[in-house]
Amino acid sequence: MRSRPPAPEAPHPHPKRTPGAPTRTPGAPTRTPGAPTRTPTAPTPWPDARAIAARAAVKEAAHAAPVLRPLPDALGHVLAAPLAALTDLPPFDTSAMDGWALAGPGPWRLPTPTEDTEDSEHGILAGHDEAPPLPDGRAIRIATGARVPPGVTAVLRSEYGTDTGDGWLYADAAHPVVLGQDIRTRGQECRSGDQLLPLGTLVTPAVLGLAAAAGYDELATVRRPRVDVLVLGDELLHEGLPHDGRIRDALGPMLGPWLRALGAEVLGIRRLGDEADAVYAAVAESSADVVVTTGGTASGPVDHVHPTLRRLGAELLVDGVEVRPGHPMLLARLGPGRHLVGLPGNPLAAVSGLLTLAEPLIRTLTARPAPVSWPAPLAEPVHGHPRDTRLVPVVFRQDEALPLRFNGPAMLRGIAVADGLAVIPPGGAVRGAEVEVLDLPWSGGGGGGVSRGGDMPGGAGDR
Repeated sequence: MRSRPPAPEAPHPHPKRTPGAPTRTPGAPTRTPGAPTRTPTAPTPWPDARAIAARAAVKEAAHAAPVLRPLPDALGHVLAAPLAALTDLPPFDTSAMDGWALAGPGPWRLPTPTEDTEDSEHGILAGHDEAPPLPDGRAIRIATGARVPPGVTAVLRSEYGTDTGDGWLYADAAHPVVLGQDIRTRGQECRSGDQLLPLGTLVTPAVLGLAAAAGYDELATVRRPRVDVLVLGDELLHEGLPHDGRIRDALGPMLGPWLRALGAEVLGIRRLGDEADAVYAAVAESSADVVVTTGGTASGPVDHVHPTLRRLGAELLVDGVEVRPGHPMLLARLGPGRHLVGLPGNPLAAVSGLLTLAEPLIRTLTARPAPVSWPAPLAEPVHGHPRDTRLVPVVFRQDEALPLRFNGPAMLRGIAVADGLAVIPPGGAVRGAEVEVLDLPWSGGGGGGVSRGGDMPGGAGDR
C-alpha cells in the first residue's frame, strides 16, 4: 500500500544574496587583483546545464594528442581516430568448412597415393602457402581457414560428400554443389582502407579482435582526463558507525569507481575538513584536468567552494541548476584545460550532479559519442517540482520505468538497485507518460531490465 506523495521539495534558501551568487566566507581572502568579477546569475535550466558541460572542453578535446597503446593495454580506452582496415578481410580466399576443394562439376577425381604432391596425404591445411592450381574435374582435401588454390569453384563439406575408395568423390544428391559455396572470398568483410569503427568507439575485447585481424599491433587512444576528488566536510567519518553527530562518508567510496566508469583516470580522493585555506590550496595545487568537489557549494558559513573560485579568478559556467535533487551544483573553468565540478554533499544530489555536469564534461574529454536515449513510459505517476526538473531512480519492468521509493536527496537505497534515472519535467508526470531515462554506467542501456530487488517500488516521491 503506497503512502500519499509528499509535498514538492522546497527551493534551497539563499538568504541575503542574489540566487546563484556565492557569498564570501568571513575571513577568507578577497578576489585576486585583476580577476574577473562574477555577475550573479539565476540557476541554469537542466537541459542547458548539460549542454554547457558538454561544450566546456571541446577545444581541449580537439587538441589533445592521442596515446598509442599496444593492443593488450588498449582495453577500456577510446579510439582517438577511426579504425581503418590495413588489409583485406579475409586477405585471400579461404575455405569456410572442412571438406574438399572442387574444380568444376563432379564427380571429382581425388589424388592417388602415387601422385607426388605434398598435399595428397593431408590435403590443404590452414597456414600454408598457396597450393598449385587445381585442374578441372579434380578434388582435394581442405581444412577450415586454409587458402583456396586457383581453379577451385566450390568447397564440399565433409558430411555432404562420399569418397567411394576408388579415387572418386561424389556429392550427396540432397546437397547439390553450388558455385562458390563455403568459400570466404577475399575482401568479403572489408577491403584495405575501409573504415571499420569511428572515432570515439570504446575498445572492448571484440574491438581488440577486429583490430588484430585488420593488421594492428597498437591503437591510437584518447588520453583519459585526470580527475582529483575532494570530499569536503567536518562531519564525515571514514570508517565505523555514525556517532556524536558525525556520519559516514558515502561519496568517497562511490565517486572514484563512478568516474572511472565514465572514462576518467582518478588521481586520488582527498578528504578535507571545512577550512577555507585547505580547500583553496587543494584546488590551486591540483594538476588534474578536472577537480570534483563534494559539498560546500551552497552559501552556508562553511561552504568554501565559491570563495575558492573567486580567489582563483575562475570562470563560473554553471552556478546552480534547476534540478532536484542537486540544485546547488556548479561548473567552473579554472584555467586553460582545467575545470571544476562542484557536487552537492547529499549522496543522491551528488549523483544528480555527476550525470548533469561531470558526465557530459568527461564524455567530451574522452571523445565518446553522446548516449542515445529513448523515452520510456512511467509505470506509476511521479510528482514534480513546481519549477525544476526531477531525477528519480527507476527500474524497468516489462519495458516500463517503475519509480523507486527511496529517492530523497540523501538516499542511496533507490539508486543502488536502479537501472537509470527518469527525467521528470516540472509539474510531474502521469502514469504512462513517456520520459527520458538516463542510463547508469553499469546498466547496459536500460530498457527491458528487471529489478534486482532491495527497494520496494513506490510511486511518487521522497518519504
